[in-house]
Amino acid sequence: MVSIDEHRQVWAKVNAQVDEGIAEVVCLLNSIPDLQTLDSCQGTPLGVKPAHVYFYYGDWKNICHFMFEILGPQLAEAVTGNHIASVEVFNGSNPMGKLSFDTEATNVVTSVLRRVANYRP
Repeated sequence: MVSIDEHRQVWAKVNAQVDEGIAEVVCLLNSIPDLQTLDSCQGTPLGVKPAHVYFYYGDWKNICHFMFEILGPQLAEAVTGNHIASVEVFNGSNPMGKLSFDTEATNVVTSVLRRVANYRP
């Protein structure tokens, strides 16, 4: 990728402050090459406000494959009972992913992400 000023751009993982309760989720997602987290929140207990992470991960084909063939099915299998986890992809020409889940399911979501963190398209 070349910027307007003609300097070659490369991806760099940057330290940023995130909510403590979702920090490991954000770190695991960021360990996937070319995945760039944008926004996150650890949510509130009892489903009042779910935890979430927004991110970019390439084009529609790449992000949809990751979300709907890799991450989504594993979350569906692991998140049980009354807990909810969801994956979404949206945003026109620059697709964005959203992972959201009940705060009570954070440990389960983290466990799933540990398994998929080695994913390579």
